[in-house]
Amino acid sequence: MESPEELVAELRSVISTFRTTDFDRYVSQGGSIEKLGDALTDIKDQLLPHKVNGERMQAGLRPEEYSFRPDTPVRFDFSEVEPQEFFPYSPLIGPLNPISPPFYFWKENEFLLGRGIFDSQYCGPPEAVHGGHVAALMDELLGVTGVVSGYGGFTGTLTVRYEAPTPLDTELSLKGWVHQVEERKVVMRGELRSEEKMCVTAEGIFILPRESK
Repeated sequence: MESPEELVAELRSVISTFRTTDFDRYVSQGGSIEKLGDALTDIKDQLLPHKVNGERMQAGLRPEEYSFRPDTPVRFDFSEVEPQEFFPYSPLIGPLNPISPPFYFWKENEFLLGRGIFDSQYCGPPEAVHGGHVAALMDELLGVTGVVSGYGGFTGTLTVRYEAPTPLDTELSLKGWVHQVEERKVVMRGELRSEEKMCVTAEGIFILPRESK
């Protein structure tokens, strides 16, 4: 492994393996919970001296590193930038966040498109994704749609309609777009599909920050 992204991807795989491990069987066949714990503690102890204590953001570890903040009226042009590049710590698309699936977003004409897979740790109903994780993904899709379209702001309301169960371990596709702009209120719409099956549709009202005087 030569990059933090690769290291985080391996940790993501470890988390998935933990989720599907029968620890009773592991112990009955000679495995040691204590040794596993010691190994995890050793990794944590190596990293703790390098932990950054400061404002937590999707865009960076330090305030001076941020490239986007929805709480300021500053307009950034992200139309040609990959969303995961300006939100590397996103819990949905961030390659540096071990709890992100992660999904991959990109802009194509007036749409934000996406693809990705939910693994076992996101399970809700049997063999399906938990609805809360689906809602979070749709919130991220609509929010990032606004950012790449020049309308980055805060979620005011989010309406999610579950058309069908969203399957685990299956590549999903997403599409988001700006539906309507009315002063500081922007309406975004989006959808989530599994192959040709519509799983989810969503609509969000996003509020742009006030212009500074």
